[in-house]
Amino acid sequence: MGWGFYTCGPNEALVVSGCCYNKPYFVPGGRVFVLPLIQRLDRISLNIMTLIIESPRIYTRNGVPITVTGVAQVKVQGSNPEMLATACEQFLGKDEREIQEVAKETLEGHQRAIMGNMTVEEIYKDRKLFSKCVFEVASSDLVNMGISVVSY
Repeated sequence: MGWGFYTCGPNEALVVSGCCYNKPYFVPGGRVFVLPLIQRLDRISLNIMTLIIESPRIYTRNGVPITVTGVAQVKVQGSNPEMLATACEQFLGKDEREIQEVAKETLEGHQRAIMGNMTVEEIYKDRKLFSKCVFEVASSDLVNMGISVVSY
């Protein structure tokens, strides 16, 4: 790392820690001056990640096995300082693939649980209700990791 200013695009956040900061300093989509040797600069991606959530052979409330595939859009929330701090605490130093895997496993677990509490008819006839249930339940867990669910 050299002297001077570091910049990032709007799809990335800079995280500066070390001397002069009690807590890490977050710069979503901007620039910052970093002092070498006494400060550290890290980056975290704010890109939207598309996840394919597959739940094969899950037994519904009536004991009927079904397979459901869902698609979710998630991202590290850079516009909310608390969520960005939480995401950095959880995922700083990890690449997008590792972040995707954590979010996918969380969504998959909630999708399975909700499928187990519904009948085949409820899932098939009221897909919006099923989607809304997964979105609401998974969102609360993912927010605690600094990730927001954009769509499900």
